[in-house]
Amino acid sequence: MRQPAVALVNVDTMNSSLLRDRLLQEVTRLERDLEQLQRNDRSVDRSMEQTYREMIHSRKELLATIPH
Repeated sequence: MRQPAVALVNVDTMNSSLLRDRLLQEVTRLERDLEQLQRNDRSVDRSMEQTYREMIHSRKELLATIPH
């Protein structure tokens, strides 16, 4: 069972904002890359597809821990 996300205390809001923006950009780029991979390659490499899904998931989990 996965542990719940820990709330961060005394976080620099400027740095957290920059990190959120960067992570959102990465998620968007990875989702587009995954869509492109699925669209262009009839014999999609399932391990590559899974790698993209895991990268997207991990970044979204990290986003959930960063204060707004």
